[in-house]
Amino acid sequence: MDTICGQLGLDHKHCDLLFAQIGTCLRERNWEDAHTRFLRFSDAIKQHIRMEEKVLFPVFEQTIRHGAGPIEMLRQEHQQLRCIVDRMFDALINFHPADFLLHAESYTLLMQQHCVKEEMLVYPLLDKVAAEQRAQIVHAMTEYSRAIAPSGQSEITERLQSD
Repeated sequence: MDTICGQLGLDHKHCDLLFAQIGTCLRERNWEDAHTRFLRFSDAIKQHIRMEEKVLFPVFEQTIRHGAGPIEMLRQEHQQLRCIVDRMFDALINFHPADFLLHAESYTLLMQQHCVKEEMLVYPLLDKVAAEQRAQIVHAMTEYSRAIAPSGQSEITERLQSD
């Protein structure tokens, strides 16, 4: 992907796919597979958040006048998402499907709202105002993600890119 919007939109789809796989396992009452898939999802979403906070958000704050306000709100949402992911994990390892579903619903609602802000505002705005730096930013995001990627994630990302 050669745009910030494209790169991170793809990453959002990757996390969504991993999250959906957990639901499939739970509907089949396959707790062991759900646990394995949850760990992949948790690693992926937390990696995505770290990459945004370490690479993308500082660029936004440096490039956009008054950029700190919107980014602080997104950081707070990231913290909420991390907490919800941790609660889902607790519910999963303690075999509490009702609690898992409650937290999964909260996660889904917050993530949908969060992604709209990023994909409709932050990413396109950065693609536009940091156009001369875009290739460097995308490269930095890719390198950051590769450096901390858990095993098995690259083939999922490659499959998404080919779709």
